[in-house]
Amino acid sequence: MEGDLLTLDQLTERTGVSARNVRFYASRGLVPAPVRRGRSGYYGPDHVARLELVRELQGHGFTLSAIEKYVEQIPATATPSDIARHLSLLAPVTTDRDVDVPGDLSGMGISPEAAQAVAEVYAAHGRQVAEELSEIVRTKVWPQFREAGYTAEQLREFIHRLKPLTIAGLVTAYEQAIDESQAQYDGKPVRRPG
Repeated sequence: MEGDLLTLDQLTERTGVSARNVRFYASRGLVPAPVRRGRSGYYGPDHVARLELVRELQGHGFTLSAIEKYVEQIPATATPSDIARHLSLLAPVTTDRDVDVPGDLSGMGISPEAAQAVAEVYAAHGRQVAEELSEIVRTKVWPQFREAGYTAEQLREFIHRLKPLTIAGLVTAYEQAIDESQAQYDGKPVRRPG
């Protein structure tokens, strides 16, 4: 790890995050404090990965509060690879480009039949979440907005801002479900957040 350590200047150059913001994010627990060597602080791959995640979440419209809640779900022991997985889960869903799930999975050596089955699960559950959230917006959110004098444009803006929060919520729920499934498969007791 010693060879991977960066000074604050090197970290800001590598990530594009200002020194002031690095310190602010550390004070909010979004990134760990620097590693101390004497009077100097150094930053490792974990800091880089967590800063990249924070920047990505910001780029998708997450508020600081939503970022804090998202990052709280990532264990302090998470490796840079674990954090990169969060980025990979987040990025394809929130970008405007088309995602070729069967093609991407086939490229990983998964049979076309299995890849198509995975894509169909994603599509079915994506539609279900969208339909259920749309119903909540229609029956619970819009009446509240209308009563408060908000316009349809303000509702559209709310829905736009809801998208990254929905994605973060889905990623968190999926990770918890996978962890529970793996624990059951391994015969270990299931730990539920609480």
